[in-house]
Amino acid sequence: MKTFVSLILALAVLIFAGSAGAQQSRLKATDPVSIELKVPAEDAPNVSSIYTVSEGGTIKMPYLDREIQAAGLSTTELARRIEAAYRAAEIYTNPTINVVINDPSKQAPHVVTVGGEVKGGGAQVPLRENMRLFTAIMSAGGFTEFADVKHVKLIRGNRQSVYDMRKIDAGGSNNPTLMDGDTIVVPQD
Repeated sequence: MKTFVSLILALAVLIFAGSAGAQQSRLKATDPVSIELKVPAEDAPNVSSIYTVSEGGTIKMPYLDREIQAAGLSTTELARRIEAAYRAAEIYTNPTINVVINDPSKQAPHVVTVGGEVKGGGAQVPLRENMRLFTAIMSAGGFTEFADVKHVKLIRGNRQSVYDMRKIDAGGSNNPTLMDGDTIVVPQD
């Protein structure tokens, strides 16, 4: 009986240590996190979504002027920080936020959207590791005869960059590496 109790205690310690280790997992840049506003419920659809920790380690939340530092925090710490930011900005008096690291196995495939004057008529191109701007356009069929290759737009979140594809070396450093969710727009000349 004493051995059985010792075995149960040992298992309990291992389970507790495993769950404590999982809670200590720290967020890093590019981690996808699911952030859910529980209270107030009427605003939940406007805030609850999947966010990606930026390269700078921050997350931009709706209604807040400043981005919130996320890298290095646990999901619980990030949730408390978001709640505090909403209270400090006097947007919500007592918000309840849940944050979980988004399970990559349940995520949609990584894609880049290519639209405008491409022969494929616009498409979602599967994002491959180290995929570059030129490759994504070619994967969507290449340029049409009406394409303005001097003003190709790469849209990433709130940022927009314009590239002159005549000056892009297909394998060169001036050909930007793409990220999941990027949008490429080839305008008409």
